[in-house]
Amino acid sequence: MEGRACRLTATGRKENEEKNPPKVRRKKKADVVRPDGHPTVGQLSLSRGTTSTPTPDTAPVWQANWSDSIDEDDDDDGDAEVGNAPDAGAAAGDAAVDDAVDGAGDAEAGDAPPQADLGVGKTARVGVSSTASSHFRGPDGRYASRPSSEDGGDGNRKRKTTRKDMSWFLTAESPMCSGGPVIPDVIPSFGGHIGLVLWNSPEQDRGVLDGFHRPRAVETLRRYKWSAEGSKEMVEATGLSHLTGCMMQHLDMALLSAFVERWQPDTNTFHMPFGEISILLHDVHHILRIPVDGELMGDEASQDTLKSDMGGLVRLSVDAQVGGKWKSKWYDNGAMHAEGLLVRGGVLKIKEMEVQCYLFVLLGSTLFVDKSRDRLRPAINLFLKDHRRFTDYAWGAGALAYLYRQLGVATRAGSKGLCGCLTLLQAWIYEYFPLFRPSQLPQSPDAPRASSWISPRLPGGDEARQRLARYRQLLDELSADDVTWTPYGRDGHIDIPRSLYTGPIRFSDIAEGYDPARCLRQFGYRQIIPRAMTVPHDQYRPASGSSYIVFWDPWVNQLWDNVAARRLDLDFASRPCEQPSEIVEEYVDWFLARSHPRITHPTDGEPQPRPLLVHQVLREQIVDR
Repeated sequence: MEGRACRLTATGRKENEEKNPPKVRRKKKADVVRPDGHPTVGQLSLSRGTTSTPTPDTAPVWQANWSDSIDEDDDDDGDAEVGNAPDAGAAAGDAAVDDAVDGAGDAEAGDAPPQADLGVGKTARVGVSSTASSHFRGPDGRYASRPSSEDGGDGNRKRKTTRKDMSWFLTAESPMCSGGPVIPDVIPSFGGHIGLVLWNSPEQDRGVLDGFHRPRAVETLRRYKWSAEGSKEMVEATGLSHLTGCMMQHLDMALLSAFVERWQPDTNTFHMPFGEISILLHDVHHILRIPVDGELMGDEASQDTLKSDMGGLVRLSVDAQVGGKWKSKWYDNGAMHAEGLLVRGGVLKIKEMEVQCYLFVLLGSTLFVDKSRDRLRPAINLFLKDHRRFTDYAWGAGALAYLYRQLGVATRAGSKGLCGCLTLLQAWIYEYFPLFRPSQLPQSPDAPRASSWISPRLPGGDEARQRLARYRQLLDELSADDVTWTPYGRDGHIDIPRSLYTGPIRFSDIAEGYDPARCLRQFGYRQIIPRAMTVPHDQYRPASGSSYIVFWDPWVNQLWDNVAARRLDLDFASRPCEQPSEIVEEYVDWFLARSHPRITHPTDGEPQPRPLLVHQVLREQIVDR
């Protein structure tokens, strides 16, 4: 009987194929065992409503019962975000540093609490809520959630994931790069890093990254004529209106590209020849003057909800969104052109609507810039629906989490662009590295420091590539004494206690680790060997830059709210520096064994003398031409 059924099935399939040729599948599923020995997505399937207690034989933290996968995407968009599939094990590369100093502050490492229980039969993780659906890359190139109609109504459609390339992940058995790391437990994703390509195959240099920022949109916002009475005052009360005045008109993408090559997404720090340094929350406060404390920006929604919210924002029904004169302004995931949104916001002269549309465009053109050039991430609207809560959110923490993610994606060897708040990145470089500083205008102490820097317009093309090569050499020769470790004064972080928070920070479904213990010199304290960083429960960072994925469990939101327990105690971790660049004796050997501190190979010849100010020399070269 079984044989007959099979024959009938095969016959019916053959007849059907003659009438309707089968569709060619773009990608096949591949079962891959993770480097740490745990099953990967594609081998297991999470059964909602059940939990299990792991045993030594079942290492995965999550119940082993899932069958999820991720489409490989050749589009090099930096808008990758936290996914929605539970992991079956500890994160790749979460081994503790063997010789880490005990008691190095409150920056606990890898001490994740057990699986969060949201009630009877309900569990969750970042990117998966009881109302959120799975995510995919929309037709306009940005990630969004699938509509509930495609999810079967439960908001949990399974994504197809194929993890074909695991060469990005370094293990103790991996062939080590001659330039480091020798011990891969700190930066295990270096196998897909652009730094490895530049070291091993300099002829494959990708050159200067494309920079995505929106000076024209910012200028439009500056000149915006308000339609409704009271709209301008409401925007000014949010503490965000000044962002239009501190965004840089010109970016030195060669300089930013050189720093991206030093960024390590496993630690979310720049790895320099002298150690680690990073963009911290008190940097965001001083450079942009936006709130870094408040409610964590962790809201998520399905595509249907995002699109419905957008329709409610501009007072258009779903049918009106896909037809008529607005058809070209909308996308399936709810995204909309910035220009159309701003115009629509002023047409009806409704104060709340105009304010929400203006802030939507403002945030999408300054803090949360993506690679679409003129469209806006619909997730931004999640934090603008209630005008009474505009001042409740930690906008600076959200912007920093988003920038961390874009920097991580840009480090992948196949990535060619960089987005996010690039003004924050460039101004941060000017603050800490006097060698690269342009001219600076005097300003009041309370003004955003980003607005004081006069970033010159520099030539692109071959000259930008030459600058990039020079920047690489300068950074390779840099010492800790060349850094201004406390640019806002030795107590620049005192009024920003949130800067000492340890744990993930979020923007919608993007979550990134934040660990100030790795950068104690930026607080005026001696740098010690940091303990292993709290890592995501799953990650996939291929060299291609596509399908860049990080999974975090839902307890990360609780960490942000537990301020006292997650605040780094500087006096317990270390002691104040006698010299700005002071470190413990063992730090250099520890760091060099676990990092890749140089991008270019050392030369036998005499090092080229460094100019006092790089921009001064560049401007002189421009004038000479």
